Amino acid sequence: MKRIIIFSLLLAFATTSFCQQTVQKQSLSQADYLQKSKKQKKTAMIFLGGGAALIVTSLVIPQGEPTGSQFDPIGGGFYEGYKNDGIKGALVLTGVVSMLGSIPFFIASGKNKKRAISISFKNEKFPRLIKSNFAYRPLPSLNVNISL
Repeated sequence: MKRIIIFSLLLAFATTSFCQQTVQKQSLSQADYLQKSKKQKKTAMIFLGGGAALIVTSLVIPQGEPTGSQFDPIGGGFYEGYKNDGIKGALVLTGVVSMLGSIPFFIASGKNKKRAISISFKNEKFPRLIKSNFAYRPLPSLNVNISL
């Protein structure tokens, strides 16, 4: 009997000591969503500008000395190779990947900006003249809050 009680206590201790605590997430406010949107848009613009700068840099770099004829496995022919072809190709590839990487940030920025605008339906009290008296009647209305 002692063994069962000790084993049960050890088992209870083990299950409670290594469990994850569940923390409820606080919903973000309008200002938080707007700030998150601005940061994502800034990141997207940096990726887009950086990618464009890399592509322009690859166009500005001179070709260098010719290295002779090389075989093109994709096109199936020969072309004249130059010394800086590898560097230029790497810069163009990195620039294109950077520019394509900015697209998800623009999309997420737009979604968070939409979340920052809160739309709600509310019944507003509207004064209405009924038989020479004002009576307040509910009137459905659409409220739009835009944080600037």
